[in-house]
Amino acid sequence: MSLLLALVLAMLTAGGCGGPRANREPDAGMQQRTASLMVAGRTNVYRMPVYEEAGGRVWVPVAEAVRPMGLKLHEANGITAIGDTDAAYVIRTDSSQALAGDSKIVLPQAPRQLGNKLYMTKQSLARLLGTNVDWDSKLYRLNVDAIDDREMFNARGRVTAKGMVDAKSDSMQPLAAAPEVDENAVVEYAKGFLGTPYQFGAEAYAQSRKFDCSSFTRHVFDRFGVDLPRSSRAQSQLGTTVEENDLRPGDLMFFYTPNRYESNKIVGHVGLYAGNGKFIQTYGDPGVVVSDFNAYWQGRFLFGKRVSQ
Repeated sequence: MSLLLALVLAMLTAGGCGGPRANREPDAGMQQRTASLMVAGRTNVYRMPVYEEAGGRVWVPVAEAVRPMGLKLHEANGITAIGDTDAAYVIRTDSSQALAGDSKIVLPQAPRQLGNKLYMTKQSLARLLGTNVDWDSKLYRLNVDAIDDREMFNARGRVTAKGMVDAKSDSMQPLAAAPEVDENAVVEYAKGFLGTPYQFGAEAYAQSRKFDCSSFTRHVFDRFGVDLPRSSRAQSQLGTTVEENDLRPGDLMFFYTPNRYESNKIVGHVGLYAGNGKFIQTYGDPGVVVSDFNAYWQGRFLFGKRVSQ
């Protein structure tokens, strides 16, 4: 989890780094209620413990809220990364600063540890996910609108100079021309890492000798002068959108996290197209592999991005 510490130190500078989480009792006036969770119009959690303040503010358990989207929590030293094969979001206990992809955002209220669970207000959850989150006080139900990265990140233009994009707005830094890269050389260089172990939140390869999905693509393209951001969601904002039938070797391929509801297609994984219906990726054992772009992966595919000429 050392990469997460590095992200926080580099981007969440105010207030210092969070320490180990301490269990807290709810404040006076906070009532625990059993609620249901509806994501994209479908009720999928029926007994979710929430806390409601006297003024109507509602605190929601983070793990239960993101699980229907196929996202998991990875926690260490008061820092929580939320994602699939890399970190889509990073939050800190008792800090209002967070990361969505590689973009720094400010939450209306800081996450809190209540009992043995991490909680966020519905307002902070909405800010983090970039979607509407509503509380129905009559039905005791939390309603989370669908998240679809195909709409959020489609046709964002060409690669930026440093890949720093505000995921919550349409603003971008000045665009830079995509560098000319030998696509076959990119693929051959990537294949040189076959078998390299996978680790969620891996440090730079020089230190860890491991990758997660986005640190792998970042390392490969860095060799050819293309500076990609760290997370798959941030990488998906760059380059020129490529449809499935137009993929060529060296294109980035973005996939949504598998879950029961296809209306929540959040970028959760990235790979590198190798040509001839194959791509290079890492997501677990045995590490970096060449995979067939088969029916399973085609069913998860969102879009490709071309970040070189």
